[in-house]
Amino acid sequence: MALSLRDVQRDPIANRALNELMHQYTVAEEKSRLVLTKTAGDMKLLLYDLDDLHQMDFARNQQMVREIERLRERLSTSDKQRESWKVRALMAEAQLLEATAKTSNRGGSQKVSDLRYASLKRYLAKRFHPDYAPGQGIEKIIRNEIFKEIWHEIERLDRGVSATRFAAAQSSTAA
Repeated sequence: MALSLRDVQRDPIANRALNELMHQYTVAEEKSRLVLTKTAGDMKLLLYDLDDLHQMDFARNQQMVREIERLRERLSTSDKQRESWKVRALMAEAQLLEATAKTSNRGGSQKVSDLRYASLKRYLAKRFHPDYAPGQGIEKIIRNEIFKEIWHEIERLDRGVSATRFAAAQSSTAA
């Protein structure tokens, strides 16, 4: 069966493959085939059947799948590195605050434990706050709920209410 340009244009897969090739080749019809000649040279491709173009399209798709997978791996690696750097930055901030507290504590102005508490509070807010929480769907919902629980306890500690008085107050309001 003779292959014509019209046959290729009717087949969407073959047409897509030919359009990709036309960036580098010129197309001509000869007897029972298509001849693609490289624009920057004398290389020729002889196509006798639509399957030739289907195979080229399949190979191109496989190449794109490999490239997508490679990019996904790199994205995953960069996400892990970003999280690692966040943790390192928070740790460095905590160490800096602790060192600052030790030097200023000689004057008796602020306790080291208060600075550690403030540093922990910032870390938890950055790690679990809904505006900063990574993830999608159920993971993000779970992180939000964890944040609400943790932050409720932090607010209780900030108010200075003891745990026993807080529990008694909650039980009396529930009754």
